[in-house]
Amino acid sequence: MATTLVIAGYYGFGNWGDEAALAVLIRYLREALPHARIIVLSHDPAQTARLHSTEAISRWNLFEVRRALARASGFLLGPGGLLQDVTSARSLLYYVGLVRLAQHYHLPTYLIGQGIGPLRSQRSERWVAKALQRARLVLVRDRASFEWAKAHDARVLLGEDLAMLSPLPNLTLTLPACGEGTGEVRGAGGEGQSLGLSLRPGLSPHTKEALRRALRTLSADFELVFLPFQANQDLTALKELALPITVVEARCPSDLLWAMQRVDIVLGMRLHSLVFASLCRVPFCALSYDPKIESFVHRIAEVGGPSLSWWRATEALDERALTEQIYELHSQRAQLQERLHQARTALQASAHESLSEAIRLIASDLGVR
Repeated sequence: MATTLVIAGYYGFGNWGDEAALAVLIRYLREALPHARIIVLSHDPAQTARLHSTEAISRWNLFEVRRALARASGFLLGPGGLLQDVTSARSLLYYVGLVRLAQHYHLPTYLIGQGIGPLRSQRSERWVAKALQRARLVLVRDRASFEWAKAHDARVLLGEDLAMLSPLPNLTLTLPACGEGTGEVRGAGGEGQSLGLSLRPGLSPHTKEALRRALRTLSADFELVFLPFQANQDLTALKELALPITVVEARCPSDLLWAMQRVDIVLGMRLHSLVFASLCRVPFCALSYDPKIESFVHRIAEVGGPSLSWWRATEALDERALTEQIYELHSQRAQLQERLHQARTALQASAHESLSEAIRLIASDLGVR
């Protein structure tokens, strides 16, 4: 029987950051296990099959999920911030339940590219701890997750966000490769200076109003370009600002990476907006709705990059400080790009080393040399 791997995560929802990280994982698996069959559990199997050229089944069809696991050789909980209960306890229970179901079928299980937490209840902590302890390997993307997993006796490896290993599309192309389908990337920055903006729900009313005033001021000198990392959520946050902002129409991660390379500065609230900015050497500042945002900003400085600013999305925002920071980032853009290049090199080396180690273990467990 051919080697079959089942991968689960937050896929098929149009979240281009998580899809970028999944694409990296699939690429590494195919290099190490070229004959393996890969099946992804997805909210939108057709979209997943198009993006990743792999098999996909509905994550909601329990019969299909059970049948896939019963015939599989291994199970991977793929990249993303899945092990948290802030979104909902039901979401956490779904992913922990999949790990337990895979283990019920005696499959080796691997948690790859994970961010752990926040976990608000002791029950959630127990669920996650058991899932980690029974896994063959847990590869995490930040030190806080590493320390948590280690403290709960998991076999854990520290890595980076896998999206840092995404290939950059060629800027000379009018349209990056997104698999099948047609479309156009519009509003990706042009002549003059541009400010890329990534928002999601979670801004406090005071922060929202201060941000609106700051962006109105900045629009006198910058073209404002909105980068939706999950359009069905992010565009709601944009509409609440009630400002004329050009929106990038992205159909895949490459579209956003292509657009990201064409902006000068980024103000990001999504984690992967900061990851993509770092990948493209675009100076950024951040609005934090989750500790993972602050963790990534600190990580950039830790590996030799610049010390970049961030503000809490739920607290009062100093619009003057934000505006001044954007202008300062632009004035120092050339120097910051050099520092970001240094940080990118370090993060990519770390991501490659840790992911390669995880893939070697998977190949060894499955008897592939």
